[in-house]
Amino acid sequence: GRARGARALFGRPVMAGAFAGLPSRRIAAGSCSSSRSCLASSRRGFAGGSPLFATTPAMATSQRLRRAGVVRAKPDFGDRIIASVPYLLPLLDGLRYGRFFFKEFPQTYFLLAPLQPLIKVYYTLPFASLVVFFALYYGIVNNYNFSRFVRYNAMQTILLDILLIVPSLVENFILRDIPKTGTYLQVYVSFYNFVWLYVLVCVLYGVAASLAGEKARLPGVADAADRQVPM
Repeated sequence: GRARGARALFGRPVMAGAFAGLPSRRIAAGSCSSSRSCLASSRRGFAGGSPLFATTPAMATSQRLRRAGVVRAKPDFGDRIIASVPYLLPLLDGLRYGRFFFKEFPQTYFLLAPLQPLIKVYYTLPFASLVVFFALYYGIVNNYNFSRFVRYNAMQTILLDILLIVPSLVENFILRDIPKTGTYLQVYVSFYNFVWLYVLVCVLYGVAASLAGEKARLPGVADAADRQVPM
């Protein structure tokens, strides 16, 4: 009975793409030496023809590392601390966009109390932002004595800080002449709050991931940081 069932299954062409919308691949009779090889061929038919099973470059690299027995160790504690410090740069530069948020939620400002001395020095010294910017770029990103984990996170903070130029241009050239009353005021406040919350969430996520030894991928800058920081 099993032999007849096997002949009935494998003695005629089998459609590997039985689902609608998936390209089918015919497995000719006699091309399979066993039921296991036919099943493997069917799976390859699904994986090769359907976008649902498409392999991304990151997945391919991960699979190669697993096959080679390579396990990526997490960064040591010192690297985690160093990688989290540069996130202060976009936080300090984006702080001015939080003025309306802090007026509406004044209790949240106390969360920045430990940074008050640093904030005061940062906004008092001339060109402090520019000095820190180039210090991060030349002192960490281009310094191969640091691990790629540290350099990648430093590059992300630099790109996030550069990204703050966009809301600055919008404020200076578009929102500068609008009246600060009524609906226009609401637009102005919403714009500030959006920029501040974006920066705050990115910074909190970046610091948390760095301290955990994980690779943070900030929206809008992660891919560019990957390209800018070689292995």
